[in-house]
Amino acid sequence: MSDQQMKDLEEIFGEDAWYEPGENKSSSMVEAGTYENITVCELNVKPDIVVQGKFLADIYEPVFEINGKKVKHKGLFRFKKPDPAKYPNLQADMGSNSGYFNFCEMVHLTYSKDGKMVLPELSEETLKRYIYNVEVVVEEWIGREGNEMKTPRVSKVLKALQRSKETLMEE
Repeated sequence: MSDQQMKDLEEIFGEDAWYEPGENKSSSMVEAGTYENITVCELNVKPDIVVQGKFLADIYEPVFEINGKKVKHKGLFRFKKPDPAKYPNLQADMGSNSGYFNFCEMVHLTYSKDGKMVLPELSEETLKRYIYNVEVVVEEWIGREGNEMKTPRVSKVLKALQRSKETLMEE
């Protein structure tokens, strides 16, 4: 290709995105297994999601940093009582909160009121106060173009330990 042809192409396409054929993305993937002393670097929150056409939940997806890579949690579902005026066809299902309750207990966020365990909303700031032991699975799925895809996801938080104040202040 001539220099003029290259300049013409650069004008048309720009240089703000590219692909390097030698890149090997698969080697950078986090493998399935158990990881210790992991931190949360982000928290994605999906509020007021209708689940199975019957229930209302907030879905929390902590993002953990594992070996320098960001790995999302599969999701912590906080089922809540829907406003009947806004969601007349949905029902309250607090019994499905066992997974969310277990996580909140692990990070000391629950309390009892009128014989019930109150489950608060999660915040990124709160989650960053802990180090975690987590289990990672690799989900396999088919992409839009029919190609096989693999995505590591945290399936379980096995343990949470509060970080020291010194460690938190260093960040």
